[in-house]
Amino acid sequence: MTVVKAVMARSAGELVDGFREVDVYDLPGECDTATTGIYLTDDADQEFLLEQRPLLDTFVARGGRIVVNGHVQRVFLDGLTTWRKLEFRNPRDLALTRVTEHPVWAGTDPKSFLYNTGTRGPVPFAELERIGVAGFYGRGCYPDLPEYARIVHTIGRTHAPIDYDYPLGTGRVLVHGGNDLLQFAGADRGTARLRPQLLRWLEGHDD
Repeated sequence: MTVVKAVMARSAGELVDGFREVDVYDLPGECDTATTGIYLTDDADQEFLLEQRPLLDTFVARGGRIVVNGHVQRVFLDGLTTWRKLEFRNPRDLALTRVTEHPVWAGTDPKSFLYNTGTRGPVPFAELERIGVAGFYGRGCYPDLPEYARIVHTIGRTHAPIDYDYPLGTGRVLVHGGNDLLQFAGADRGTARLRPQLLRWLEGHDD
């Protein structure tokens, strides 16, 4: 079993932290019966993915799993909806609320994703509020959700969905409406577990 991470301009077959990284344009040839999951980075070419919709729909329907990062503007997979920019004025408009526990985010604190800072090492949340910059995790939402969607996080005081998953056939799709989710897996944040848990989910071990 393998998990494919579809990225832009990488050498096909490169193994990085449990993922087999492939250029997104090589995805049709890499998505075989041994592949359990596909991780689409936030810079993936959505026009190309739209052309691959039959392939992607079939992959998930037969039991595969896909993580979609970024701002969906082309519906390249059954059940996807389009991303909308969120109006925000301060960090409270970008704060995350966990609505449903999910194995990918298990054991992480939603507050740990809110701020970015150039300071190395763990930084107390009060200090992050003072020196950090909010909004890197996400600045938009998915107000229209597919049937049977499970909301993981909402954003801001409007509680608009930003992270959700849904069933498609015998597989599942997970959507993160912001920058590449793996950017937020780190020991300094206390979120290092995010990467192995995401990988495990793509391998089909957790629901």
